[in-house]
Amino acid sequence: MTSAKTASRRSPVTRVLFDGPAFPFIMIVPALLVLGFVIGLPMLEALRLSFDTIALRRPAAAGTYGLHNYARLVSDPKAYAALGLSALYMTGTVLGSVALALSAALLTRRVVRFSGLARIAFLLPWTMPAVVTALVWGVMYDGNFGVINRLLDFVPFVDGRNWLVDRSSALGALIVAQVWNEFPVAYIFFLAGLKAIPEELYEAAKIDRANAFQQFRHITLPHLRFIIAVIVILLMIMGFKSFPIIFLLTGGGPAGATETMTVLTYNTAFRSLDFSYAATLGILAVLASAMLVLGYLRLLPRTGHGDVM
Repeated sequence: MTSAKTASRRSPVTRVLFDGPAFPFIMIVPALLVLGFVIGLPMLEALRLSFDTIALRRPAAAGTYGLHNYARLVSDPKAYAALGLSALYMTGTVLGSVALALSAALLTRRVVRFSGLARIAFLLPWTMPAVVTALVWGVMYDGNFGVINRLLDFVPFVDGRNWLVDRSSALGALIVAQVWNEFPVAYIFFLAGLKAIPEELYEAAKIDRANAFQQFRHITLPHLRFIIAVIVILLMIMGFKSFPIIFLLTGGGPAGATETMTVLTYNTAFRSLDFSYAATLGILAVLASAMLVLGYLRLLPRTGHGDVM
């Protein structure tokens, strides 16, 4: 009765704000303000800068607004090459991370003894900063004393190489390092998804004489469908915007073989000192990333969280 009397004394505006459909939106206003300040303002500044001409080697051109940076972008072969490399790098990291994470989750799902130690071992790469990961893999890839070449000495008909210098192997070497650094993110999701699958389904499948592959195809994958979609989107964003590992290991070389969009943007801004064109490249990278994610979402079947095949 007391709560009913209190509610009746409230003004119509108060009732709408706190008891009506507007209340959830009010609760997220602080988060939206923080996001707008942290993400929205820099994006707007980058958009404004892309129409300007801020280049320290041509200071007199500052304040000249127009579409000249976008016209330059349309005819820039380096931008197209970097965009293609970013897509290739993203595809490799997504496929590698999903395969490795799902394998690790399936391996540790039913581990009873030392289960905590096994999971920590798979999560360890995630605890390392990307800079540390780049330094470790840089030593391992070294053509003179790297451990990878030393291990290949025991493999017949396979010779070592300068992994980060050789144009044919540089991008693949970076993908391996990136996968090692980010697959634990997918591993956590997969492990949680596998734990949520009822064991009765597997027991019923065994009674029906379904083998391990059939159980994986008809039980595990359908129940992980939504989780796989979320993981792929996260990994696509992480792979497309990856910078520290690529830059620290190769800096975009050799001969631009690993100059992705992020590296090209950095080189344009801080080596060529062309900040306006770098902002234009950044806008292109954001649009390309958004289009890739939206395209992937459109390819997904329209199923809910709990739907299965």
